[in-house]
Amino acid sequence: MKVLQNSTTALTLALIVALTTLGSGCEYARKVIAKDKVNQGAIQYNQGHNPQAQEFFVSATETDPSYTTAWLYLGATLVKEYNREIDETKKKEIANRALEVYKKALSLAGDNCINVDNALSYIAIIHDDMKNFDEWVKAMEARATNKCTKKEFKAQSYHSMAVKYWQCSYDQTTRYQDKNLITKDAFHYRNMDYPAALPDKQKAEACVANGFANIEKALELDPEYTEAMFYKGMLYRERQKLTKEDAKRREYGEMAVKVAADATALQKQKEAADAAKKAQEQAAPKS
Repeated sequence: MKVLQNSTTALTLALIVALTTLGSGCEYARKVIAKDKVNQGAIQYNQGHNPQAQEFFVSATETDPSYTTAWLYLGATLVKEYNREIDETKKKEIANRALEVYKKALSLAGDNCINVDNALSYIAIIHDDMKNFDEWVKAMEARATNKCTKKEFKAQSYHSMAVKYWQCSYDQTTRYQDKNLITKDAFHYRNMDYPAALPDKQKAEACVANGFANIEKALELDPEYTEAMFYKGMLYRERQKLTKEDAKRREYGEMAVKVAADATALQKQKEAADAAKKAQEQAAPKS
């Protein structure tokens, strides 16, 4: 998380005293003091002094508990802290604290879309870091459907979920690949129809279905989202591996090839357009 870059001098006692004489003086003074603490914490954070920064941000939340920015910056220090922690128990404790801090920030964010998206994004990141898949999905869905989230980020959220679901299926189908067939047909049928393997097959099928549902939402928001198009093709390959009937397998294979070809063609068009734009900018006369 990027924190404030500007530096500030600490408030003088005289200024604080002066502020307390204004209308709602005490409350106003607390807000100014909390802002000053956040700015001082930002300086420490940007200099790599995470513990010192955290102290300032904690103090800011205690001074003004309604200051959303202070909670967001405190969360940033906690994320950095658990990423450096080696002990898994301590790491989990710090991550859970970070979650509570970002949830607090979210509850205070109101209609400030920047703060809302910041909090939602980090809640998802923390759940992903902690391998809390179901909670990560809930957080991503909350971000994707939130009125504050920009269209681009909604599409990215749906795409990210689709990728996770593809990975879920891929992990299962890879476990059941036939070593004698894999060199001839990378997408051969995975025999998972016996009782011990059925739960894994059902899991893979559910993940493919969820993957398609999310990839379609991403493409509905951005029909030229080439990364999503490529993953749609890869989801067809997963469906192919889970399907026994030859005709259906061929159909899914053909769909995968077509989607990949369309994505490749679109990607080349975008690259050509970008190159032409860059060449035009370079050729333009300099003022």
